[in-house]
Amino acid sequence: MKPTIATDDRPGALYTVAIPHFLLLYVLTCGCYLFYWSYRNWAFYKAHSGAAITPVIRGLLWPFFVLELFDKVQNALDRAQQPHRWYPESRALLIMLLVMLSVLLFTFPDRPLGMVCVYVAEAVLIAISGYLFMGAQRAINLLSGDTQ
Repeated sequence: MKPTIATDDRPGALYTVAIPHFLLLYVLTCGCYLFYWSYRNWAFYKAHSGAAITPVIRGLLWPFFVLELFDKVQNALDRAQQPHRWYPESRALLIMLLVMLSVLLFTFPDRPLGMVCVYVAEAVLIAISGYLFMGAQRAINLLSGDTQ
């Protein structure tokens, strides 16, 4: 499915992308796709709502805005009366915790073997984050009417 923006009056038009496409881009970029993904979601939100936000800043600093983005998705799902259990607050807080752990991991190793452990731990954190963001993308797709 090609990424689209809903141009009608549906609440919460955000960046819709197929889950396999999302995962492929996420894995190929080792998680860096989230900068673009966050930017696109905020750009679509700004275009749809007219909010006075700066999508580029929110994309670059996505860990600080992920909770707000997930809250907006949940609020739009509630307004559209589309029940979906994805626990946005818990999901966002877990993602923020994983980002903090990821940053802290690079401060500990002082031996080459330590770096191998750090890279393995980073790979695990990237995989867990991908799973959490996949659930968020499913909620966004549901909001946009894509039930894939």
